[in-house]
Formats: sequence, C-alpha cells, structure tokens
Amino acid sequence: MEHIAGKRYYALILAGCVVATSVNAQTSAIDTSRPDEKASPASAASPHEARLLELQQRIEELQKQIEQMQREMEEIRLYIEEQSQETIPVITTNLSEALRFRPGNYMQFQWVDSQEPPAGREGFQMRRFRISQTNIIDPRTQMRLTFDVATGPQRVSAELRDAQLIWDIEPTVERVGIQLLVGQQPLPLGYELERSSADREMPERALYNRTMFAGERGRGVFMRIGLSNNSFAHFGLWNSLTFQDPQQTGANAFGNLGAQLAYHLGWRYYTPAFEFGIAGFFGSRPGFTFTTGNPPQNVTIPSNNRRFIFVDTTLIDALPGLTLRGEVMFGHDRVPTGGTTNPRFRRATDILGYQVQATYRINYRNFFTVRYDFFDPNTNRNSRRDSTQTWGFAYNYFINPNARLTIAYEMPDEEGTEVRNNAWTIRLQFRY
Repeated sequence: MEHIAGKRYYALILAGCVVATSVNAQTSAIDTSRPDEKASPASAASPHEARLLELQQRIEELQKQIEQMQREMEEIRLYIEEQSQETIPVITTNLSEALRFRPGNYMQFQWVDSQEPPAGREGFQMRRFRISQTNIIDPRTQMRLTFDVATGPQRVSAELRDAQLIWDIEPTVERVGIQLLVGQQPLPLGYELERSSADREMPERALYNRTMFAGERGRGVFMRIGLSNNSFAHFGLWNSLTFQDPQQTGANAFGNLGAQLAYHLGWRYYTPAFEFGIAGFFGSRPGFTFTTGNPPQNVTIPSNNRRFIFVDTTLIDALPGLTLRGEVMFGHDRVPTGGTTNPRFRRATDILGYQVQATYRINYRNFFTVRYDFFDPNTNRNSRRDSTQTWGFAYNYFINPNARLTIAYEMPDEEGTEVRNNAWTIRLQFRY
C-alpha cells in the first residue's frame, strides 16, 4: 500500500511541475510578444488571462490534493509502524517456539537370511523404530531424548536409549567451546560407538564394540573443551558398565554395580578431509557368584580392572569418491559373554579389536562399502582359537536424502570351531 501511494504522490508532483512549466511558458510568451505595451483594462478579459486564471486554480487544487496525500501517507506510515511493533515480536516468538523442538526419528525395516538354525532371527523384522527429539531450553541449554520402540525378543517393547542434558558453558560457532553433557548417552570412544545407526554404512557395529560395550551407551557426565579451531579434549566420569552390559542387565539394576566409578579422557583433531582421535576408558568390573554343575556348586567370579585404549582415523576422499575409516582397540577386561548365569570367561584377559572400512561413492545415490573387523577376546593364548574375523559388504542406494535401501552380506570366520552364521540383510530406512 505504501508503495502504491508513493507512486501516486510522485505522479501528482510531476503533473504539477508540468502545469507550472506550461503556465510560465505561456506567461513568458505573452510578456515578450508585446514588450512595449502595458496591459489595458480591455485586455483583462482576454482569452490568455482567462486561461492563466484557470491554470492557477488547477495548480491550487493540485497543491491541496498533494497536501491531502501527504497526510494520508503519514497515517499509513504510522499504521505500518504500529502493526510492525505488534506483529514482529509475535513472529519472532512463534519462530523461536518452533525451533525449540527438533525431531530426529527413523525406522529400519529389514529382511534377514542367516545360516544359523531358525530361532526367530530370519524373516522380516523391525530392526529399529527410533523416536528422537531435541528440545532447546535456551541458547545454551538443551536436552535430547531417544526411545527405541522396537526392542525385546519380539521387537514390540519400548526402551530408553538417550536421556542427555547439554549445557554450552562457552558456546562458539567456529570450533568446540566448553560443553557439559550428562545423562545416558553414547560413549565418546573411537568413531563407531558415537556414530548413529542411521548413518552407518553396515547394518551393525563391529563385534568387539557390541561385545564389550553393549548398548553403546553409558550413564555419566563428561566435558568437551575446545583447544583450537580443529581440536578438542574430552573427559568424564561414568558407571563402570554400559547400560546393556550382560552383567548389568543380569543384576536388573540401573545404578553403578562397581565400588568405583570409571573415567575416560581423550583428544580429537578434525578437518573437512581428515579426523584422528585417541581415547582411554578406565574402571572396574565387579565380581559375582553363580551356581553350576551337578551337584550344584557356587563359583565366584572375581572383580577386575577395565582399561581400554581406542585409536581411530578417517580419511575423506583419500582418492576421489573413496572414504577410509580405521579403528583399533586395546583392552583388558573379563569378556561378559554368557552374562551372570553361564559366563564363558571367568577371569580378565587382554583383548584386541580393530576394523578397517572403505566406502566408495559411485555417485550421490550409490555407495559401496567393504569392512573387515577382527576381535580376539584373549590375546594371552598362543593360538587365536577364540578370535573372530568378519568380512562385510554393503550396497547403499539413497532413494532420496532421507530414504535409503541397504543390501549387505556378512561372513564371520571363527578360529577353531566354525559357526555357520553368514547372513544377508536387506534393509529399508526412512528418516525424518
């Protein structure tokens, strides 16, 4: 409206200028045509003077209209300012409220064909139905909640995955500032444990991570402190066991089972094309007693120290379209396979796990991945009859940026007694 009124305003001014110029021209013509003669009473009624009087009246009318337009324009300007003062805060408030909630849901439906005897593993299944949201409390504080509603033996149970509170003590844009994170959250060890299942190229994490850090999440508090534009340090205190560790679930408890808390510390360097990290985790695994044999007898499993060192690196576009990832874990712990009712290992051992993964980007829709991972739960033995090495191959097709089809084939190879457990996985993932 203001734009249209402005156009009318300038048009009237231009018309007035044209009329005034015409009047001046005609007056000059009359004055210069007879310079030596004075106006006589008879000439007052001449057609030229009548025309001049008519033009003068029109100019006066135009001036009145211009003044009226100016008054209207001022009223319109004041109205717009008044509306802006009322509307802009409402828009700002509504936008701020909308940005306080960010969903991050995804669903993975798959078909699995394994060489293992049918025991509920094969066929169609809902692998994950993850419901996630991040709530912005204020510019420095937020909370993240994640639930998996496709867990349990029949994939119909709900389970809390993440309950994380984040406080940006020193927020920055260019680099990591100072950040405090508390709650049930992914362990910042290596590159794979923190990486979301929605982003990974292979269907599942490497065997050593699934075994020693079941659930990939601990309960604790840790800090990130930026050291430069490309690096940060992190350290924290944790319960000694992850929330899905077989010993933790066997105790049916949510608190710390050990007498002492675990702690971790690490450092990470990153650029758009390269990333390197090193981290250590140190704590204890509590002992327990179980009954076995015939006649039954009690067996005591002693407590032991837990210590792990993770080193990882990532090269993005090491060659055009090729991304390389590698991770190695050196550990000492009692492997919790078998839980507290039938533990396979009864004492702590030295542990080794590592993986190498190569992903080739054919184009923006098609990706091909090869991964080799190795897990030795007891490096103290001369032979590797306990170790497992797995080759995995995966093809990922992005239907769109938030929908992906994965076809994967994995071949575990156990030293000693071979287990027939090669598996095909065809997975469809939608993300929102």
